[in-house]
Amino acid sequence: MGDNVVVSNMELERLLSMKGGKGEGSYANNSQAQAIHAKSMHHLLKEALDGVQLQAPNIPFVVVDLGCSCGINTINVVPESVLDKRSSAHNKGRVFIHGASEITANAYKKQFQTDLATFLSSRAVELKRGGSMFLVCLGRTSVDPTDQGGAGLLFGTHFQDAWDDLVQEGLISGEKRDSFNIPVYAPSLQDFREVVEADGSFAINKLEVFKGGSPLVVNQPDDDGEVGRALANSCRSVSGVLVDAHIGDKLSEELFMRVERRATSHGKELLEQLQFFHIVASLSFAL
Repeated sequence: MGDNVVVSNMELERLLSMKGGKGEGSYANNSQAQAIHAKSMHHLLKEALDGVQLQAPNIPFVVVDLGCSCGINTINVVPESVLDKRSSAHNKGRVFIHGASEITANAYKKQFQTDLATFLSSRAVELKRGGSMFLVCLGRTSVDPTDQGGAGLLFGTHFQDAWDDLVQEGLISGEKRDSFNIPVYAPSLQDFREVVEADGSFAINKLEVFKGGSPLVVNQPDDDGEVGRALANSCRSVSGVLVDAHIGDKLSEELFMRVERRATSHGKELLEQLQFFHIVASLSFAL
């Protein structure tokens, strides 16, 4: 990762996944809110399916579900420049794009758009004329890419501070922290639209920002301790595999304990402010 280590495809697949298992910090036990968000979009999916024109009865109709999560719900790689000390986009002192410099944010944006363009071109090879694609991805409402909205609050506040704790306590070096970056970018509608239109393979039927809600799994909203644990578990379920690989299981445990402790003292505001938005896109194959 930060030391430019070459890993096998199997190891890369293991790293770029949600945290597996059935533990408290697993994705399976911290994705109920995501499932609710997905169900709330069913009417949009149905609308997209209603627009698909079926061919003759003897021609197969194929449906594909693409995802990379561990669990019942359906992460793109970190840009190299944000880890390069010689680059002006080096994300020094941070582990996420939220609140970073404009240059760093633009590096993330470019990586997102490159990856989305590759994804679209790959799907264009597979689809036939009249085929449709329904996409849902993390999104943001701000035009400023350094404001990552809900993802920013999840990874750019207490999670960031916990990394700083480890550095200040001498448990890890500043260089070790700086060589870790959360490989997530929440695009705006314009970011997404630019790629689809530049690619030209797909026509946009619907493209909108959909309010998903909070990712925190909380039974007692007034219990700040439960809110703190929920935030730590949510962070861990998404990034735990990456953190474990970067600093080891023992320090990873220390990190998420600090996330929980810090988040506990901000329980009420986290429930009010931590809201996720998603970009929903219904596309038709145009070639």
